[in-house]
Amino acid sequence: MMQPHAQYTERFLKAAVARPVGLLLVTLALLVPTAWAAEPVKISSLQTYPESYKMKVVQVQGTVSGYRMHHFIGNNTKLEKCVQDFMVEDGTGMIQASYAALCQMGPVMLQDGDEVTIEGHFLGTLDVRSVRKH
Repeated sequence: MMQPHAQYTERFLKAAVARPVGLLLVTLALLVPTAWAAEPVKISSLQTYPESYKMKVVQVQGTVSGYRMHHFIGNNTKLEKCVQDFMVEDGTGMIQASYAALCQMGPVMLQDGDEVTIEGHFLGTLDVRSVRKH
């Protein structure tokens, strides 16, 4: 049978560990939805209020046009990079976007007329980090 002091110590240790773990889980539960998906934004909003979105991750839906592909090999890594530059138009405006990825990783390849949802950092243009075709 445990001594009263040992029982108290065991309960104290369990509580001391459980509180921070519980707090961490609650914090992560609140942060995960915002980390996984940006709020959809109209291109006209990006153009009207650029300072509000500067350096933030935004999501835009629209149609690809003016598509151009560039390939280059990295100096240090010797890996082939695919850089896709294009415009996205959503009916409220048009914005330049650039999507860079390692060609070997099988990035989503775009073409004019594709309907897409893109997510990226807004820097006056969109530095795309993910693309989904519809």
